[in-house]
Amino acid sequence: MNLLERVQHLATLKGLSVAEIERKANLGNGTIRRWENSIPSADKLYRVSKVLGVSIEYLLSGEEPIENEKSKLIARKASSLSAEQLDAVLNMIDVFKSK
Repeated sequence: MNLLERVQHLATLKGLSVAEIERKANLGNGTIRRWENSIPSADKLYRVSKVLGVSIEYLLSGEEPIENEKSKLIARKASSLSAEQLDAVLNMIDVFKSK
């Protein structure tokens, strides 16, 4: 998935159009669509990342930075789980966080 596809996917998940993201990020019409053939500035990436609630790293690579070793271990082990198993793990995490 490239940058434009990732932004479009995240927009869909948030129930927004690309045009709405451009407005919220104070970008000109068609700016994001041009990213298919050009490299955006860091400032534009930052503004879009804030609107979408993700890191710039995620926009560029599709991966979030992982901060510590235990988190990395959890991510590695979770990568082989089914969607159903991942949902169960997420529910367990929510239970732990609520205590």
